[in-house]
Amino acid sequence: MCYKWIFLLGLSAMLGACSQTVDSFDDEDSLEISSSAKKGASSSSKGGKATSGATEEPDEDCVGEPGKVWDGTTAKNFACGAGTKLSPYVILTAEQLAKLSFVIGANDKAYQGKYYKLGADIVLNKGKIIDDKGGLVADSAKLHKWTPIGNSSVSFTGTFDGDGHSVSGMFINTTSTHNGLFGNSSGTVQNVTVENSWVSGGKYTAGVVGSNIGTVQNSTNLASVSGKEECVGGVVGISKDKQYLQTSSLKKLLNKGVVVGLNDVGGVVGFVKNTVIDGLENFAQVEGSGYVGGVIGGIGAANLNDIRNLDNYGTVIGQHFVGGVSGYCGGASLNIYTSKQTASYSCSDATTWTCGALSNAHNEAHVSGKYYVGGVLGFVCGGKVGYLSNNSDVEGTFGTAGVVGSAAYVTSKNLYNRGNVYGEVYAGGIFSYNKEGVTNSTYSTGKVDGDSLVGLMIGYNFNTTMADYYYLKQGDQEPFGQNNGGGVATPKTEKEMKSKNFAELLGDDFVYDSGLNDGYPVLKWEKE
Repeated sequence: MCYKWIFLLGLSAMLGACSQTVDSFDDEDSLEISSSAKKGASSSSKGGKATSGATEEPDEDCVGEPGKVWDGTTAKNFACGAGTKLSPYVILTAEQLAKLSFVIGANDKAYQGKYYKLGADIVLNKGKIIDDKGGLVADSAKLHKWTPIGNSSVSFTGTFDGDGHSVSGMFINTTSTHNGLFGNSSGTVQNVTVENSWVSGGKYTAGVVGSNIGTVQNSTNLASVSGKEECVGGVVGISKDKQYLQTSSLKKLLNKGVVVGLNDVGGVVGFVKNTVIDGLENFAQVEGSGYVGGVIGGIGAANLNDIRNLDNYGTVIGQHFVGGVSGYCGGASLNIYTSKQTASYSCSDATTWTCGALSNAHNEAHVSGKYYVGGVLGFVCGGKVGYLSNNSDVEGTFGTAGVVGSAAYVTSKNLYNRGNVYGEVYAGGIFSYNKEGVTNSTYSTGKVDGDSLVGLMIGYNFNTTMADYYYLKQGDQEPFGQNNGGGVATPKTEKEMKSKNFAELLGDDFVYDSGLNDGYPVLKWEKE
């Protein structure tokens, strides 16, 4: 669970974001480029559906009428199969899918830990459920309500393979927790698409899996998702460790459905901790109050976080700790307020409360919020982050930047910003505030505007070690709003920055290609 305490009417809403024990990754390999998952997610996004290379026709002995709209009943048996890896239970109809929901909810041990496979697309309600903007257009009184597979007390422990098929017409409208096609899973859910569906619930709400401590991979959400509490995501609501030193896994996940929630709201996943992540993409609008991200709402402090290949193309709107990719990563506690009082965070012990390792993250959409707003990350504490880029405008009030809203004790490298930044206090092209970090190979071309502590690179720099910092010269504007503790940045003209020589100055992880990025250097992983 997200372990949060929220106090309204001007009191702080404090995030403990799951009990956290943290240590950073020890070697540079944790930030090495890995593009395979990015390619996989991108290829799936073209068609909007999850795919599988093992699609087969159902066995002739299987029983069921594929494509038939659900009548609200539950089948007595699955179509065929024995529930083993070589002979999974095959699901051809909505009634058979409802049987899976029933036996798991009833905690029938005979069906736990088994293998299941869709043999056809499943239609739970006929007709158009949502419009192009994610609004509910069907008559909810006439829709069959879906009971998620697994709930707050029972987890799905088997392997579910959608085999490239879809589940459509799903309707969930509740205030309870653990919502989605699967409400709670400690097993494996893969190769499935949820589309033309409406999912609205309490915490741990998503299109595919509400709460995950297992594996979710190669899956897509095109449903409209909304949550009245925390941990709301397009594909997964929350993903965390099953037990100490045992991570959960999210790979090749795609969201194209509108996501709206309160806190820890993400286009793909609401909240993660001790999770291995590779290849997540969001293309839809994401909106929330606190801890809001285009891909991941919040990343809890944990030494096993290994997160890479994240892309956002959807508008992100929030209030506190807002990022084009993620609202925050690490930290002991993050505090938000309902009044005009500035939000705050704690990063007093970066070894204990570290972000972990995060790399290869890119944003292409407008980001707006109030406190700690970044084109890629709203706030980062400790750990290693790198290969981060932003190509869109960022707006905020306090602590606003093109890449990272605010950072403390972070090792970072290979960052760039091409968006314009506006923030009243603490505003920068790369960081609004950077405390005692180590950072290198960075450039920014965007305009930066604000009232105080405004710099083309960093709004306020405090004892940060830096090298190879470059910015597009814009009149007499300085690279730092305030620079305490050294560090320099070098101005360049547009012509100089669009040259092969400039890419070489930044290092081997940048690539010169005049046909990309309006002629400015791109990160190697973005081109591959």
